Amino acid sequence: MLRCVFRLAFVLLLGFAPAAQAAEVIRFFESDVQIREDGTLEVSETITVTAEGDAVVHGIYRDFPRDFIDSDGGRGRVSFEVLSVERDGIPEVWSVETITGGSRVRIGDSDTEVSPGVHVYRIAYLTDRQIRFREGYDLLVWNVTGDGWMFPIEAASASVSLPGRAAPLDVAAHTGARGQTGRDAMARISGDKAVFRTTRALDAFEGITVEVQLPKGVVAEPTAAQRTVWWWRDNLAAMIGLGGLIAVFAYFLAIWSVIGRDPKPGVIVPRWDLPKGISPALAAYIDNSGLSGGGWTALAASVIDLAVKGYVSLEDLNKTVTLRRTDQLPADALPAGQAVLMNAFGTPGETLTLDRAHGDEIETLNTDFRAAIEAENAGRFFTPNRGPFLVGLLASLGVAVAWFLASDVATEDAGMLAFSCCVPLLLDLGVWKMLKAWRRGSAGRRLLLLIGIIGIAVFGLALFGVFWAVFSDMFGPAGAVLVLSMGWGLVLINQVFFVLGGTATAVGREIKDHIAGLRLYLTLAEKDRMNLRDAPRMSPSHFETLLPYAVVLGVERRWSKSFERWLATSTAGAAATYAPIWYAGQRDHIAQDIGTIAASMSSSMAASVPEGSSFGSGASGSGGGGGGGGGW
Repeated sequence: MLRCVFRLAFVLLLGFAPAAQAAEVIRFFESDVQIREDGTLEVSETITVTAEGDAVVHGIYRDFPRDFIDSDGGRGRVSFEVLSVERDGIPEVWSVETITGGSRVRIGDSDTEVSPGVHVYRIAYLTDRQIRFREGYDLLVWNVTGDGWMFPIEAASASVSLPGRAAPLDVAAHTGARGQTGRDAMARISGDKAVFRTTRALDAFEGITVEVQLPKGVVAEPTAAQRTVWWWRDNLAAMIGLGGLIAVFAYFLAIWSVIGRDPKPGVIVPRWDLPKGISPALAAYIDNSGLSGGGWTALAASVIDLAVKGYVSLEDLNKTVTLRRTDQLPADALPAGQAVLMNAFGTPGETLTLDRAHGDEIETLNTDFRAAIEAENAGRFFTPNRGPFLVGLLASLGVAVAWFLASDVATEDAGMLAFSCCVPLLLDLGVWKMLKAWRRGSAGRRLLLLIGIIGIAVFGLALFGVFWAVFSDMFGPAGAVLVLSMGWGLVLINQVFFVLGGTATAVGREIKDHIAGLRLYLTLAEKDRMNLRDAPRMSPSHFETLLPYAVVLGVERRWSKSFERWLATSTAGAAATYAPIWYAGQRDHIAQDIGTIAASMSSSMAASVPEGSSFGSGASGSGGGGGGGGGW
């Protein structure tokens, strides 16, 4: 339908063009087809063109389809070898380009313009697999001109010669646009040749298709060896794509089995003691096998930890957050990340406001903060195994490149496939974020996360169907499934093993279990915590000590609500007298306010960073040959 719309638009444009405007046209299209005994066709096309410097500036191009649907519904591929190209009897510059489903012969030199007037182009080429073997006779269905020419063709003719001077059994011809069955052509047998000629001019995007019945035995049927060669030609790209996908998966699976598995986790029990020497930021680093979310949550938790210890105060919380360095000096050496923060805050009394005016400063602070933590702890708690992953990633790219070269797909269509691979890339990231939030969520939140994951899966399948419809025109329905499975599968496999590739060390596994126990403790109801043997009672000091860890573990709101409930049920004056000197917020629902500011501080920091900072038979058009062309 879309093609018909384009054709109609083209014809209308021609109809409204000024009468005085010169028209570029194919005066005569003549094709001489020689059938060899092995079934190969030697074709010589003589195309007489009137050039006016409009579409035909440097020369013309000729498109030749190479994909076809065989009798079993499979997709096959013919050969195409250019022998010679001439213009006006003189050899002309030419090149062959890949287009999806075929080849394009571009004739002419980009540095040379052809003179206006009539020019005669001659193209000679070889192609195979054009003969259809039937019971009682063999058949050649040949699309002489193709139905893709942008120019009208005033007259077209063709002659088909059989090997051994054998005479054709019968002939027929069809004209018109693709799929039409016009009879505006003469078809006859002249001795050992089949001869054809149009009886009317062909409009743009119209062509002539001829049929020639051959006696059995004139052309040798393909041998088993030849069919094997053809099978590999038809399926090489598919084998590379499918085999490469399996090989990459097998490689990653083997690497993960050997070096990617974490030590077996221990029994997780609620724990209220902090891992020795592990700061809140380092807890986030170990728990996530790196600083996720750009490190902003770890940075915010570190600021709160410094505030709880008296080194920093938080001010002006109603509008923005201002961090002020206090007079108190650390008694012991601070963890690497917190040392960076203290240096950034400067001398006692100096401030840093989390707003856009200080965006560059905050971004630099975050970069230095993350670098200090990673430099101090690289390899201690987990091994990322990026080297083996890089090998798998390069192998995946190699599979994609090899498929591209073997499939002869046009560059723009390969680009569209690459673009489609952004879909699983982005959707998988969304699923991964939801899975990370799963372990921290309540039953209600997990239900919402499950609905979200199902929604992403359904949306992904819908987009797969959309791209399948697009690629079906290029590769066929089955080919489109294989191509998308290869591209999307490689993306998914690399994403999964990028996450699974890191390995916790023995120390890292132990601390991960400790952190998991701490998260469990922070999310327990107060009555359940009170039932734990030797568990400390809730108090302002206990709440504040664990608050930074609750932030990096994503449970700060639940921890703050537990503290607020304790304040409400404690002695009459507890809630009224609780006023941490490091917090300058309102006094109503103070614990909830602290939990809120802890949760929002990381987003405030990220939002303060300036934007832009680092962070594609029986009807005309049937049978072999075909294509079309135009000027350039």
